[in-house]
Amino acid sequence: MTEWNASTDLMAKVRALIQPIQTDEPLRQVLMHDFPRDSSNLPISGGWGYTQVDAIMFVRRLFPKMPGKPQFVPLEYHIAQKIVYEELVIFRPNDSRFSGIELQRKDQKMIADGERKYDVLNLSITCWSDWHWNQLKQEWKDNDLGMRPSFDREAHAAKHNASQVKYERQLWFDITEMF
Repeated sequence: MTEWNASTDLMAKVRALIQPIQTDEPLRQVLMHDFPRDSSNLPISGGWGYTQVDAIMFVRRLFPKMPGKPQFVPLEYHIAQKIVYEELVIFRPNDSRFSGIELQRKDQKMIADGERKYDVLNLSITCWSDWHWNQLKQEWKDNDLGMRPSFDREAHAAKHNASQVKYERQLWFDITEMF
């Protein structure tokens, strides 16, 4: 068994492994395949949203028919979550995946560029490498879910904090057709 390591150097290397998805497959197709229960028939086209040029485009005619403007903001968060799961789990080798994934919106802004309108999400993401996650989980279980008197909760919390990976991701949505 490998000895615990959450050194600054190692964690920097782990963080550097997290990159935007590089594929020629359309986002809509990838999400339909990987998340068929809640991402089939998404009303989108375009790219993966990592840049303005590669923005995820909402296609109004593909939205379900309902009176008024389609509600696209909740869909942006749904898609953002799926993209992050693609980055941290699905597009990765089995021995290089992440767990304990959480997303928080840092901010959101609308940008007009000529005739186009964009909604830009800035997200903070936290996660742990599967190896660190599993080691922490096993340590917790081996100590009666942290209840064993000899268990050092502070040391466990320090390991938990030191092995957490944090990064930010910006995603662009072309919302021109929504207006």
